[in-house]
Amino acid sequence: MKAVQIILTFIILLFSQNLFADDPIKILKQKLTEEKQIVLKDDTVTIKPYWFAPTQFKFQYAGSIGFVSIGAGYQLRHGYQPTLLYGFLDNNFGGSNVTVHTISLKNRFNLSEKPVLGFFTPVAGISVNWGITHNTFKRLPPHYRENYYFQNKVHLSPFWGGEFQIPIAQNSFGIYFEFSTLDAYLLEFIRTDFVRWNDIWSLGLGMTLYL
Repeated sequence: MKAVQIILTFIILLFSQNLFADDPIKILKQKLTEEKQIVLKDDTVTIKPYWFAPTQFKFQYAGSIGFVSIGAGYQLRHGYQPTLLYGFLDNNFGGSNVTVHTISLKNRFNLSEKPVLGFFTPVAGISVNWGITHNTFKRLPPHYRENYYFQNKVHLSPFWGGEFQIPIAQNSFGIYFEFSTLDAYLLEFIRTDFVRWNDIWSLGLGMTLYL
């Protein structure tokens, strides 16, 4: 459980006094949102990156993306949080004989306008996962029977769970859990009697840093 140890270590460091001595979250936010000027020939161009600067960063363990994944996203209106994540899985991280890179666009929605009891928010959504390995195919090779196997390169991954929020100065920090599955698993659950409902879900644990 290396990832769990990493998460616990990160939490301990996050709340240590030394880490917050210079308020690194505030410094990071300033770096992402400050105006920059570049000179093109005789003209000075001012760049205002605030409109595209991420408003949150995530670190996740498991959850149908990879053994570990990291990403950045936004907090938009009506509780919508689009996040772009990169997941990784190999023999050292996850015990897989195949190295898997996954790009995931997570579309998460808060199921309550305000946190329940002031600190817990139920969530649900769907991710679009794009897997990159030597044996993932958007269109399966001809030696496979037609319509027998599900394409394994792009998957829809519905999920549900919740997040516990912890205030940090003017920002907040969240610890979340998610149960996720893949469209292929849902299809097998629907069309066969061998796959049970509790067989298709996997648990993911993660952290969100809100700026």
